[in-house]
Formats: sequence, C-alpha cells, structure tokens
Amino acid sequence: MKSRTAIISIKDLKADAFPALKLALGAVAGVQSIDFNVERSVAVVEFEGEHTIVDDLMRAVLKAGYQVI
Repeated sequence: MKSRTAIISIKDLKADAFPALKLALGAVAGVQSIDFNVERSVAVVEFEGEHTIVDDLMRAVLKAGYQVI
C-alpha cells in the first residue's frame, strides 16, 4: 500500500498538546505515524492513502480542540 504524508499547520502548537493530538490523529483509520514540529507549528502525519483523506486528519485536530491554519 502506498503511504502519503500530510503536513497540518496547527495554531500555537505546544508540546503539551502532543498527547491529545496523537490520540485524536491516531484514531483516524490508516494513520501510520505522527510527528510534531513546534518551531513550524505543524503535525506531520504518515498514512495509507487508500484509507484516509486529509480532511479526516484536519477534522480530528479540530475535534481535539485545536485550530488548523
């Protein structure tokens, strides 16, 4: 299966948000790995392209209480 990578900009991303965001993003079917970059204020999500769409990832961030920019 082909993996894809999404880079999601999250407003005011701080390290204390990582657990909630990992939980929310990890619950999306097809997610393989999640990494964060505080300096760039982004989540980098690797996922199976056939099972996941980027909108699902963005909705998961919003549902966790964070703003996508």
